[in-house]
Amino acid sequence: MRVKEKLERYLELLRAYGAVADLSSERVLADPERLLEAARAYAEVLPQGARVLDLGAGAGWPGIPLAILRPDLELTLAERRKKRAAFLDLAKSRLGLKNVRVHAGDARELEGPFPYVTAQAVAPFPEVYRVVRPLLADPGVLVSVKGPGWEEEVAALGGRVFHVKPLGQGGTLVAVEVAKR
Repeated sequence: MRVKEKLERYLELLRAYGAVADLSSERVLADPERLLEAARAYAEVLPQGARVLDLGAGAGWPGIPLAILRPDLELTLAERRKKRAAFLDLAKSRLGLKNVRVHAGDARELEGPFPYVTAQAVAPFPEVYRVVRPLLADPGVLVSVKGPGWEEEVAALGGRVFHVKPLGQGGTLVAVEVAKR
């Protein structure tokens, strides 16, 4: 399967299992191009062969599209809600994603280090950092799509912003390097 086919198949899986597994709202699925735009933006930030933890992977945004777009990445999708983790396993299997590992449980049970952590729609940067600190490489990078006020989150975190990309619909992809403290 080619990249475009895999992305289309992933969206079909989301539509088919969305309500059953409480994956995503109809509003989100009505505009998949916005989500794919964000996934492409994440892909731009991550270097070749990066080891990435997708915290609170949920329905697989951005982890599953990232795995499709960037087969060189090593992705661990951490999701503690069992129905969502089961969906991620299903998507991984049906799409033949060999670069994905699904962790059904608390991310703090994982072994690091992870140089990169994505956390879309999880929590503000300082809260994400508190959860992943033991797993994060030193320095490590937190990457997330943020709304207005992301600058305050970065200031509270004390990180160094090295990538900012405005996205359509008002979101901004922000990548912050954080040294352990």
